Amino acid sequence: MAPPLAANGVFSDLFMTQPNPSPERARPHAAPGSLSPAAAPAVEPIFPPRFLRELVEPLFATPERARLAGALLGAPLALVAYRALAAAARPAGIDASELHRQAQIEAVQSREPRERALTFIAALEAAGIPSVAIKGLATAFALYPQPYFRLIPDVDLLVRPEHIAALARLLERRGFVTVRDSSAVRAWGALTVASFAPIAPPGAGYFLDIHRLIDDPPAARGIPTEAVFARARTIDAQGVALRVPGPEESFVILALNAFRDLYEPRGLKSLFDAALLLHAPLDWVAIERMAEQGRFVRRVVFYRELLSVLGVAALEAPFADRKLGPLARRLLRRVSQNMRSLALSRLPDGLKLALELALYDSPLHTARRNAHRLVGLAMRPSHALPGLPCRELADI
Repeated sequence: MAPPLAANGVFSDLFMTQPNPSPERARPHAAPGSLSPAAAPAVEPIFPPRFLRELVEPLFATPERARLAGALLGAPLALVAYRALAAAARPAGIDASELHRQAQIEAVQSREPRERALTFIAALEAAGIPSVAIKGLATAFALYPQPYFRLIPDVDLLVRPEHIAALARLLERRGFVTVRDSSAVRAWGALTVASFAPIAPPGAGYFLDIHRLIDDPPAARGIPTEAVFARARTIDAQGVALRVPGPEESFVILALNAFRDLYEPRGLKSLFDAALLLHAPLDWVAIERMAEQGRFVRRVVFYRELLSVLGVAALEAPFADRKLGPLARRLLRRVSQNMRSLALSRLPDGLKLALELALYDSPLHTARRNAHRLVGLAMRPSHALPGLPCRELADI
């Protein structure tokens, strides 16, 4: 049974209506662990002051924008971000008590699906199918003092290609199904070869995204699956041994996925992830090597500049001698303004195409990508995991 919202224990220490702990007493990274009752007030994640000024303040500049930010970030993280603002930067009209109440509710509701996902990961390991958690689940445990700060609608797991067939059989025995959303199908589009369509467990609660590659080729050559496994570290996640990528691989995954999301506000949470990841120094030489081998140098440079504009500036930076071209600089202004204002939930197709033209390292890559899109006009290819039945999203 979930603990009562106002009880002393799991959540009350975190979501009390008192100010955020002072920087002198708080630490940016608590040891990852379970949702156990706290003997002392929980530490909230600490974000850089420039990040608060450049991104968080604009996100909470109006009640409507704050509402959108809460929906994109999840109320627990939105509450932490709002609390971190100086009193003078908190605009009138935002109902902090309602945000506080919603944060409690979402924190409690997140517990069961997260525990079910961890139980499934442990079952995979027991069946001889190792995995690496990537994206939200990994950052929730690796970067945040408690995982309920970082809500995870999807559980993304990287699995070695040779284990995909065994994984499909295990999923079928356990009643998992591929999720098909007919209302969202567009002929104009290129399906990824790096991952499969979303998968839902019986009773849903979360969606499972299985990846065999971190990204489509040629990017996958810079961050191959086997290298991610080799450099992964294992952390304790509520009693489950959870593999997560190394810090450098984590940065590359953030950069590549920001591009895959075309820098739309749906990726807002990952900017908070990056702000926490860059508390510690990274091996930028290793990151440069990955980007060069995978031909995603421009995407890393653009991501570096986006983070800097939004207040996440590393002491060192990858490709310090590389600058953005005129088109990329204009696109950076558009993207960063939209991240602050949340005016466009989806970027116009023309702007998306401009981002691809500016940020793919090779014109050949751009041509290949658009050739895949043209194929989509003639057929509707599927990327469902072979062997699993399909069900409509509306029926789950």
